[in-house]
Amino acid sequence: MNGSMRSLLLLLILGGSLIASGCGYSAGYRMPRGVSRISVPVFKNETIPFRKDLEYELTRAVKRELQLMTPAEVTSMEDSNAILRGSVLEFNEGVLVESGSGGVQESGIVMRVGIQLIRSRDERVLLERSVEARASYSLAAGETIEVARQEALTDLARRIIAEIEPW
Repeated sequence: MNGSMRSLLLLLILGGSLIASGCGYSAGYRMPRGVSRISVPVFKNETIPFRKDLEYELTRAVKRELQLMTPAEVTSMEDSNAILRGSVLEFNEGVLVESGSGGVQESGIVMRVGIQLIRSRDERVLLERSVEARASYSLAAGETIEVARQEALTDLARRIIAEIEPW
């Protein structure tokens, strides 16, 4: 590539970057107006049968995604201008594919969570949703339910953050 082509390419890349940043584009998600500091108390666990520690794992995943994907600061309830409350409502696992001999080839899990985004100053509910994630695993391929569970938790956390973003 000669010098003038290289200069033109650099100019196009730089110009595109300036245009993208000038129009407010950014990677990740925006928060609703007035939400810059958000508190995430430990989610409730309402699964039947009870699935131990799901609420802690999901709360950690949601906080991590908020920190990575939004401009909001995760903070204490006292310092927040919004609270994200949630309840793990469902964790089901089942067979997706059986072999001809009746053995399990692939299994799957479904997790469902109810969330509320609440404005701190007046406790007004800004958003209320049900969010679901699925993951599958194959025992024949050496995969475990734990790997699928982590995959579903991460996906669920990302879906929760996406639901919070204003349209």
